[in-house]
Amino acid sequence: MHKPTIRPESLGVSIVICCQNSEKLLPATLSRLKKQQAGDVKWEVLVIDNASVDQTALVARDCWGEDGPALMRVVHEPRLGVCYARERAFAEAEYELVSFIDDDNWVGPDWVATVSECMSADPDLGAIGSVNTAVADVPFPEWFHRYCQYYAAWAYRELAAPRGLNGAGMTIRKTAWRELKREGFEPRLTGRVGSRLARGEDLELGFALQLRGYKIRIEPTLRLEHYITPGRLQWSYLRRLLRSYGEASVILDGYSLVSQSVQLKQVNRLRRCWWIRLGKEAIQLLYSYSVVKLVKSRFRDMEGDDEVAGIDIHIGRLFALSQLRASYGAFRRDLPTPLGEKPTIYSRVRLLPAVTPQI
Repeated sequence: MHKPTIRPESLGVSIVICCQNSEKLLPATLSRLKKQQAGDVKWEVLVIDNASVDQTALVARDCWGEDGPALMRVVHEPRLGVCYARERAFAEAEYELVSFIDDDNWVGPDWVATVSECMSADPDLGAIGSVNTAVADVPFPEWFHRYCQYYAAWAYRELAAPRGLNGAGMTIRKTAWRELKREGFEPRLTGRVGSRLARGEDLELGFALQLRGYKIRIEPTLRLEHYITPGRLQWSYLRRLLRSYGEASVILDGYSLVSQSVQLKQVNRLRRCWWIRLGKEAIQLLYSYSVVKLVKSRFRDMEGDDEVAGIDIHIGRLFALSQLRASYGAFRRDLPTPLGEKPTIYSRVRLLPAVTPQI
């Protein structure tokens, strides 16, 4: 893989907070950032105001003030959606290392220094993720530890070999992003749009980086606290979240099989058949769960029932497949050749194992 040539003056860190209507969450997040001990590492803070209708921009400027340890800029992105906010961040970022944290992520004082040290040491490293610990003002429900990964929170031992990186605490090399765009990469997953719980755009980006030949990893010394609001600790919210991950996994499965697709074996031709994928998913759902449980799960909350959680993931996958009816085959064919030409490195590098969420 081509090693990017990076100018020494560009080895800084651009910390990006993509936010929408975040006036209540930003003060705690920015107060942690102001405690950075970055040494001689150049850094900045970018607040991407994604079509907010509250005082997000004003609160950000007031919290940072004139005495902030680094320059902070508020950039308005009128197109609503996490994917648009991140694209704007890459366009606006001053430095080579673009580090994304959410408006509810509380980073430690060594965040900037650790990001710079890790990414500068290995030019093949396209992105790193952090170890995220969930915190809340109320007790966590009994089932939370079984599903904390869907909240971008986990223990490091659980992700020693990650399938992908979550957007909360993900740092990406800007050179790698530009290479992806030059080769025609266009994300199929948009991420959260307003209140719609779309997911998976961060995982997709990590998989695309791997196909480009870059390494990704969880950095155990890079840590943050992920503040979870009480409303997100409701079982009904988790069920919505699982359905959204189920939807995203249909797209992500394509990346996990892309290295096999160019072989054009009969089995891979069949994988591209929408009706076969839909039928297989439906059969798996009916085979794995009783009809009684399937019916009850549609009308009852059934908090803490792991089978209900699994059903919701399958329902999300079935919904996504139904939406892709007219374009599923084309989507699968396009993945190995994003430029519409001969197979590129996208089709020659094997991905990590299949990404369908496991309960």
